[in-house]
Amino acid sequence: MKEKIDELLSHYFKITHYEIQPVPFGLTNITKFLTIDNNKYVVRIYNSHTKNVQSIKLEAEITTFLNSSNLSFEVPAFLPTLARNQYIHFRDRTLGAVVSFIEGTIPEMATIQQAENFGSVVGEVSSALLHFKARDTNYKGMPFSRFNQLHPLADFNNVDAFFNKPPFHIPSKSMTFYQEMISTLERKIHLIDDLPKQFVHHDLLIYNLLATGDRMSGVLDFDFTSLDVSFMEFVISLNHILQLTDGSWKMVEAYIKGYSQFRKCTSHELNQLQLLTQLYHIAVLHIYIGQQYSGVDIEQNFNYILNQFITRNDWLNNNGEKINKLIAGYLL
Repeated sequence: MKEKIDELLSHYFKITHYEIQPVPFGLTNITKFLTIDNNKYVVRIYNSHTKNVQSIKLEAEITTFLNSSNLSFEVPAFLPTLARNQYIHFRDRTLGAVVSFIEGTIPEMATIQQAENFGSVVGEVSSALLHFKARDTNYKGMPFSRFNQLHPLADFNNVDAFFNKPPFHIPSKSMTFYQEMISTLERKIHLIDDLPKQFVHHDLLIYNLLATGDRMSGVLDFDFTSLDVSFMEFVISLNHILQLTDGSWKMVEAYIKGYSQFRKCTSHELNQLQLLTQLYHIAVLHIYIGQQYSGVDIEQNFNYILNQFITRNDWLNNNGEKINKLIAGYLL
């Protein structure tokens, strides 16, 4: 790994001495903190299965747009190489980049104000991305609705093979639940395709946010940003706040209130809340399946998301009318 980092840094700096430290995030790519002459940066070596030239160009374009949008937080900016490029090709043709360092720590989610701040940053990101237009109109990333194309090693045949012969134990009830959900989604996918679209971050979890005191200071990891259903951003982060707070209605209401400062929704979007929640979990499971085929041990993460999927779907079955009424009060 040191050899690859040396190769990357040779394109950015005329130095020989640097310090590298691990980061508390970065499951998809290899990510490290870099310190040179007391200046901090972030080194990223991208996963070859999930990052190509088109997607890294899109990410750089999005972060440049957001950093020029007078937002209340920062996003990582791609540093130019000595040759004025935004990224480099390694000898093995994988991609690497150095991006700016943002001060802050992963925010806590223990108070009503913290939940509202979380909702506010989700709404602000969504509002900003609503106005983003990609220069390359032929490449807009991969929406979660194309769940068999999110990872090159998780196409229909590989996903089918994975569930026919799982590489680790998956309870039979969980297997049956997945099959029921995938059948439901395939029947109803047209309802999702008809909803309003925009660029969506897809991973606005607290692990991809930074806070300084009570202020949200940074938003990270735009790897999965693509043109998708606008309301998906709200849905993904709603699931996250439910998971973090064990379904606390006060915390959920604070999240919705914060989001409402920047975005609203339509009744058509709200009607698909549960279907979009199902789509989100299936998309994440399929990304993990792709990682399994690439040699990554996914057992713990896969079963965690599958159990979360079951819990969330049961919760929505029992509380769908109440949560829809609460959301409608703020967002319609």
